[in-house]
Amino acid sequence: MSLLVCISGTIFAQIQGAVKDPLNRPVPFANVLLLNEADSIVVSGVMANEEGTYIFTEFKPGKYILGVSLIGYKPAWSAPFEIKTSNDHFHEEPIIVENEAQQIQDVDVVAKKPIYELKMDRMVVNVENSITSSGNTALEILEKSPGIIVDRQNSNISMAGKGGVQVIINGKQNRMPLEAVMQMLDGMNADNVKRIELITTPPAKYEAEGNAGIINIVLQKSEDFGTNGTFSLGAGVAKREKMNASLNLNHHVEKFNFYGMYNVNFNNQRSSITTYRSFPENDNVVESNGKSIRSALVLYQNIRMGFDYTLSSKTTLSLLTNGYIRDYEMDAWNNINYLTDNVESSRSRLETEELNKWIHGMGNINLNHRFHEEEVLDFNIDYLNYHNDNPSDFTLENYGSSGEFIDGEDIEITKTTPIDILVGAVDYSNSKNEKLKWELGFKETLTWFTNDVAVQYFRDGQWEYDPELTNKSWLNENITAVYGSANWQMTEKTGVTAGLRYEYLNSVLDTKEEKGIVDLHYGKLFPTFYVSQKLNKNNTVQFSYSKRIDRPTFNELAPFVTFVTPETFVAGNENLLPAMSNIFRIDYQLKSYILSFSYTTTDNSISRFQPVYSEDGERQYFISKNMDKSENISALLALPITVTDWWKMQNSISWVWQRLATDYEGTDIDYKQNYYNISSNQSFTISKQFSAEISGFYRSKSLAGIFVQKPLGRLDLGVQWRSKSQNSRLNLNISDVFKTQLLKREAHIPELNIDNYYELDFEPRVLRLTFTHNFGNKAIKIRERNTASEEEQKRVTN
Repeated sequence: MSLLVCISGTIFAQIQGAVKDPLNRPVPFANVLLLNEADSIVVSGVMANEEGTYIFTEFKPGKYILGVSLIGYKPAWSAPFEIKTSNDHFHEEPIIVENEAQQIQDVDVVAKKPIYELKMDRMVVNVENSITSSGNTALEILEKSPGIIVDRQNSNISMAGKGGVQVIINGKQNRMPLEAVMQMLDGMNADNVKRIELITTPPAKYEAEGNAGIINIVLQKSEDFGTNGTFSLGAGVAKREKMNASLNLNHHVEKFNFYGMYNVNFNNQRSSITTYRSFPENDNVVESNGKSIRSALVLYQNIRMGFDYTLSSKTTLSLLTNGYIRDYEMDAWNNINYLTDNVESSRSRLETEELNKWIHGMGNINLNHRFHEEEVLDFNIDYLNYHNDNPSDFTLENYGSSGEFIDGEDIEITKTTPIDILVGAVDYSNSKNEKLKWELGFKETLTWFTNDVAVQYFRDGQWEYDPELTNKSWLNENITAVYGSANWQMTEKTGVTAGLRYEYLNSVLDTKEEKGIVDLHYGKLFPTFYVSQKLNKNNTVQFSYSKRIDRPTFNELAPFVTFVTPETFVAGNENLLPAMSNIFRIDYQLKSYILSFSYTTTDNSISRFQPVYSEDGERQYFISKNMDKSENISALLALPITVTDWWKMQNSISWVWQRLATDYEGTDIDYKQNYYNISSNQSFTISKQFSAEISGFYRSKSLAGIFVQKPLGRLDLGVQWRSKSQNSRLNLNISDVFKTQLLKREAHIPELNIDNYYELDFEPRVLRLTFTHNFGNKAIKIRERNTASEEEQKRVTN
């Protein structure tokens, strides 16, 4: 508390506002002057930002007026106002500026960002401009992003051919396990997403987690004062119905700013999984062909609320709470046919009932203090809790080759996983001048969870536990991190950024039977370096290097089990080690065209859903597994093309070379594979109110651990109508028109008796209709909140 009092002691007045045109649209980069009312002497001047908002922080009490000027617009002034004390917080009504030439006042000029933008360390996907995105989920939009591969079955996301991606929200890091993140994004309406940033070389401020980089999901926000909101309603149909709704509400008056979001998504989905496995048994070759039809009801609800209170013009206290409930109810019918030496020998029918409920709550306290405009101190304390309840019931019936009943059994699996995370962080940034900016930070993360899994069979009138699959485990982990970085604009054409992060980890995993199954204690340095050289007005070259780490998620470390067939399971692996990567990248930009190359080498890379056998050879498990060495070379070419005023293209072509070398269960393997990805977005302006869009991608054969993934692609179509006021819009779109986004993988390693194939159909073709309406003041100033724990949420699996 003494620190709070000390910081709050430095108090300055504040003036904030926005510049608008007569249609209430923001006017960016206008010159705003603060003038004495008495003699019109300039006291201070600023430039409005991209959203048309401005802020003055350093001046004395007095009577003032505001003046606005911008080429192409008439000068405009505010009404006189008075700042009486050094603690006043003044909100000016929007200043309206008119076009200089009256004859062009009725011309409707709308600046629209391209779907894809490439910047120094990231590619930006502007979701809000995509017609085919409306009504979709955020995960479906991510699937269409350049260089991104979403593996729904294994709950994995890769970028530029590399796994170990970290997903963050609004630039705020978290350790939510990737599976939980994917399910959250699969329940989030894409209309709530402003853009997706694919950060290939993250700066030192971010945790070193994620050897492929960071995906930043930026949610919609507004920029001004008053009250506004957005609501949307959508419905879709595929084999089953889909519905979604969302509400965003913002209210900012004087020193208090409230913001909230509620999102609900209902999905009645029907999917299928086809599996094949061949293995030797008693000098015979046994084959199993499985077909699983799954019907699931998924209800996802997410709520996010917070407020900022301005203690002074320099200090803001904020509280943020976020939570979700995900209810998943699934019934599956699995039919498996067994062949011995090409002759059908038996059949099995496995009926499954699964419940999977996740409840998450998070609270954040933030204190932000600006000593000066470019000197900021930021404190964060976060507490997060996750609780997963995942019971499953299986009924197994075995039949002979002629269909006669042989025997059967009931199987019951229970799994509960409570996870608690406590995070504290402090960040300091300072810009000494226009050419030099530096940052320092410290972070401490404490995590503990319990994972309780029990598998039992009903045999001979009583339940019997399976000792191989029943387990209770506890994990305690803490990570201490410090970082520093500096950005130096050496000359007008040359810029350098360098950063260094140090992380020390203590991680101990115990089970009921054995202590210290995981017992890791180590410290690592993670350097980051960028250099940018502008050759001339149209040509720029950039180079970057970073070292990254990919830690196993909590769910991968904790023992668990899921039935695929009676002898095939998905399970955890408590022996997983973190993967370390070195990443080199070079970019060349010619006007709006960009060519990028990257090279990554990784030790102990983590591949998900890899097949291994039990010691007796009777059971096959799919687990996450370390691979000794992997290499990745990638190239990306971005080609934006304007065909006509009404037809614009955003095209990208990527190529990836992969190599995987490892000792796999005692056998040395060395795989190499090339693949390419082509994506395109075609936007058409039909009239002021109607527009259309065609988007799609194609990906050739690629590697996924020891699996080879077959080619796949997708084509989406959409049309949009906007009201004359631009406050309402109606979208009609269809995703995966030709139903070609089917995940097919196979692995053939005869020396390991591995011969597997599976195909997943997640019902991707959906026809959707979505209505969205904006109400109230179109622009509200919301502080983009930084919490300490966003990267902690990555490692909680849901």
